[in-house]
Amino acid sequence: MDKRKLANQQVKDRLFTALMEFAGQKDLSKVTITELIEKSGVARASFYRNFKSAEEIVHYGIQQLSQQYHDGKPPIPEDFHSRELMLYKFRFYQQHAGLILAFHHAKVTASLLEIITDCEIDACGDMPANSISRYELYYYAGAFYNMMLHWLEGGTKESPEAMADEFLRIADGLR
Repeated sequence: MDKRKLANQQVKDRLFTALMEFAGQKDLSKVTITELIEKSGVARASFYRNFKSAEEIVHYGIQQLSQQYHDGKPPIPEDFHSRELMLYKFRFYQQHAGLILAFHHAKVTASLLEIITDCEIDACGDMPANSISRYELYYYAGAFYNMMLHWLEGGTKESPEAMADEFLRIADGLR
């Protein structure tokens, strides 16, 4: 990566970190650009070179999280009934609990649910539009998201292994 791209990446990361510091304290739609640049220590011109709004910073953060998810995913079966994949998911989200909870407290979880759903579709392929079974992917994505979020909010008292096993136990009972 050349120096300018690296510098822009650092600016984006600093702005994202600053925005997430407001999460739970202030409605993100009320955070001003001035507050962001002051908290992040970047120049106003640097902000506008990289983003048009604070909402774009949230989108950037979610995309970064999604990229990390895909980059770190081991070569395991692309089946949402796979224990290895489920264990990877719970470990990944436990590792990123602070960020996930910041998104939740900032009330931008719909975007995060969309990313999780897209990951399921990428992994398993979307079902034909005329097939009733196409809803299965969306069901599992929503069920996983809600279970994972409740687990993170509860302080991850159970291990990722226990959560993966419990999710699959519940899912198997529904088939």
